[in-house]
This record gives sequence, C-alpha cells and structure tokens, in this order.
Amino acid sequence: MADLSYISCPKTDYIRYMSIPDILQERKNEAPEKEIFVQRFEGGGRRSLTYAELLKRSTHIAKYLTARGIVPGDCVAIIGPNSIEWIIGQFAILLTGAVSVQVHKTSESFAETAKLLKSTHSKAVLLDPESDENYISDMEAYFTSEKSPKGKPIVLLLQKSALSSLPSMTDAILTTEEEVVALPKIQPESTAIIFTTSGSTGVPKMVEMTHLSIGNASSATFMGIGGGDRSYGTCYNDRPFTWMASSPIFSILNGNKRVFVDTAIGMKKENIMVIWDIIMSEKCTNAMLLPYALLEIIDNLDVILKHGYVLYAIGTGGQHVGSHLTAICGTCTEKFFMGYGCTEVGGVSSIELTKEMEEGHVGSLFPGCEVKVIGGNGATLNRGQLGEILVKSPWILKSYRSSPELNAASFAEGGWFRTGDIGNITVDGKLFVKGKSNDVIMRGGLKVLTRVVEVAMSKLPGVREVVVISVPDDRLLEEVCACYILDEDVNTSEYELDKKCRAILGDNVLGSTPSYFLRFDKFPRLRNGKTDTKLVKSQAMERLERG
Repeated sequence: MADLSYISCPKTDYIRYMSIPDILQERKNEAPEKEIFVQRFEGGGRRSLTYAELLKRSTHIAKYLTARGIVPGDCVAIIGPNSIEWIIGQFAILLTGAVSVQVHKTSESFAETAKLLKSTHSKAVLLDPESDENYISDMEAYFTSEKSPKGKPIVLLLQKSALSSLPSMTDAILTTEEEVVALPKIQPESTAIIFTTSGSTGVPKMVEMTHLSIGNASSATFMGIGGGDRSYGTCYNDRPFTWMASSPIFSILNGNKRVFVDTAIGMKKENIMVIWDIIMSEKCTNAMLLPYALLEIIDNLDVILKHGYVLYAIGTGGQHVGSHLTAICGTCTEKFFMGYGCTEVGGVSSIELTKEMEEGHVGSLFPGCEVKVIGGNGATLNRGQLGEILVKSPWILKSYRSSPELNAASFAEGGWFRTGDIGNITVDGKLFVKGKSNDVIMRGGLKVLTRVVEVAMSKLPGVREVVVISVPDDRLLEEVCACYILDEDVNTSEYELDKKCRAILGDNVLGSTPSYFLRFDKFPRLRNGKTDTKLVKSQAMERLERG
C-alpha cells in the first residue's frame, strides 16, 4: 500500500475535553493579570486585555444577552473590524452557550447584512457599523421602525456610535436580578462557531465547528503564534478575527499574547513601517503576514534592517507563496513558515521555507491529519499522480449548517473532506498543492493550472505579482490571461514575458503559456487584504473587449 497517495500523522497529545469558556477560565486562574490581547492604533494609541478583564467583561455581556432570552444553541452574529470589543463580544456569545456566527463586514449595504441575519436565523447581533452613515441610517430604520420585520434580532453595538441611538455594550447595564443570572455549562461537542465563507450563489457557506474541535486543533500552536516552531512568544497578526486561522481563540488556547490593528490599517502599502514600529515597540517574537505585506517588507528591507530588530519567525498562508518571498529569510526574521489548510479543516500542514524551497510543497502534516489524493472515479491514486486532495482529522468541520446538498458534495465515503485542491503525493511522501479544481482552465482539450502559471511567472525578474484568469474564447471555449504587476522602474514588454513563459511553460497550444498578458499598476484588494480576483477578472475583461 506504500505506493498509494496516502500520508498521515498520528495525534499524540491528550484530548482537552472542555468548552472554550472552560479553557478561558482555566487560563484566567493560571495567570489572571497576563496581558493576552493588545490593540494598537495608527496614531500610536494602545489598549489591552488581561485574562481577568476579558472574562469579567465578556461574562457581563453574556448575562445581558441571557437575560434577554438568548439560550444555548441560538445563533448570535458578530460583525465588525478587529477590536478589543469584538473579542469581548465573541467570548460573551460563547459563554451564553450560543453559536457565534462570524461575519466579516465589507462595504455592502445594511440590506445585505439583514439578508444574512435572516439566512443564519440569528437571534441577536453584536455589530460595529463603523462610520458608514448610509449603513447606519438603514440599520437604525431596520431595528427601530414599526414597519421593520417581526422577529428581528436583538441588537447590541460593539462600540458606542454618535450616529446611532441603538444600545452598545457600554450601555449594557444589569439589574440586581440579572447580575446573578447563572450561565450554562457548555458541552464540548456543542457547536461553538459558524465561520461564514463566500458562496458563488451569494448565500454564504456556514462552516460549523464545535468547542471540542477548536479546542483540540493540532494546528492551534501554529495559528496562535503566527507560525514557527515555538509554543510561546508575542505574535503580531492583523488578519481578520473572522478567519478560522486568525481567530483570537487560538491565543487563548496557547497563552500567546496577540498584537493587532484594524485589518484596514495593515492593508495600506504606506503603513508597512507603522506596522514594523508596532512589532518592535511591542517586542513581538513572531508575525503572521499575508504575501502582499511580505512584498512590502522586501521593498523596505534596507530601512527595516537599520533598526536591527529581528523576529524569530514570520508565518504566512492563505495565498500562493512564491520563492521570491524567501528574500526575507535570514534578514528581518530568523525563520519563515507557511501553513496550508482551509476554513473547513483548519490547519493541515506547515513548512519552513528557505531560498531552496520546492514550489508547491506544503510540508509536514499536523498531528491527527490524514491526506490522500484521488482520481475522477474516487479511487486513491498511485503516488506521483495528480488528483484531488482529501483530508480527514478529528477536528474538521461538524457540517455545513442547513445545507444537506453541500454536505453530500463535500464529503467522500469514510468522512474524507474534499478540499477542492489539486495536488500529488510524491514517492517519498511529500504533499504538493498545485491549485484548485475550480482554477483549472480548459483551453480546448488541455488543462491549464492557473497556479502553475502564477508560480512560473512570479519567478521571472521584475514580476511582482501575478493573477491568472480564464477568459471566454469562441474556438477553445476558454483562454489563459495573465494579469501582472511589475516592480517599479521595470518595463518588461509583453513580448519578452511571452518569450520567457514559453521557455518555461511551453507554447500556448500544447503548453501553459498565457495567450494574453495585461499589465496592472495595482490589484484591487478585498477588505481582508486578499487580492480581489473577481474584480481583477472584471477589469481584465473590460480591457480585452475594448482592445
């Protein structure tokens, strides 16, 4: 059986049969005054939470919600940017025994929020509308108008707003009777969090995770410390709290202080030195950064090195990592790690990257994980063959809530989760990820993997970022288009790029070289910092049609 595409890593740690609030209580008892979360601001301000403060303030809000009818199993949505209040709200929901429905607020209208609250059957919502006047106006009308729908959820603003009359967490005053409300004992197998992910139909996929699975995720150390092989330290991580891999819960699980800012601050290219100053002033040992931030560090490496501050480790993930990013190795960080996984399964593996990295190799599995690669007929392939990657572990999602069709399509026999990733396991047992099944472009009868093209082009001198997309073609049905950004003061022509790609990828008939090259000055980004590939494709289509 050694020739089949299957690898595993046995789980050796004991199972922590506890709910997340129980783990928080345990941490508070061990070190009540330990600073566990630090929020920093662009202007230099600082706020923090100790274990004792977090438990006290979240218990207060939990009693407020319980007194207003929230019971174990109810869905309570939480929407807003990273903040101290968000963390308090998150643990308050969990303390009630309710299910935290985590939603990352984008620039959508409140009508979209109302639609989501309805689709998730949320009985309450903890919400930070920020300073969006139109959003707040519509929000006020929804919650206060006599014409608003019956059965609308309880609302509590995470932060008080001068633009809103709705109650906030600072207004949550308890009566004498409410002060002594007993919070429930929570079963570890009960659902803790629903992570909402984007759905192609406009309705989010709701990834349901239990207290037990989150509390025992073997990748928790990697996610809590932001990468690295140490189980302690202070981590800078400005990724959205609503992401599975960026949940503040992992800091509680590991006892690692987390320093963060609002993701919108960290996304700005001009703020990279602001971020580095925060890392230095908070004496961070580790940082979790997306690839675009790593590029900005490389661009400013001369200035950064003058400070003489070196991190122990930088971790990354969530997007393709090319070998060009290993320029940070041994400069401002001793080590550089990448994690592989997804919302539904959490972390699957990690690898320390070096300048000799093998593109696509995602490293060693976390304990408890099993991986196999299957073909189109569902059978496990022989090692070396390319197919779909399936994952199994005790800590994967419970289910997609209220979506039996999606559950049926996402799980194979034996409890294996279909990741949708394409890859292979080599003869010597290495797992390689080549792309996603929905990122395969069918050019005539030939399959072109977008990630393979992106990896190849990212290695070309002067190429900063690449997004490869499919575009319609009358004859071949789909064609390959490379959207790219060059380094400043680089003027490589499309002809030169085409020539270099052909040398690596073959031609654009039997090989994988793009037929179209479109230069961008910058890529649009989602609010969470990732490249907005849908908008890149829309802009590319406009340019090609005009051409």
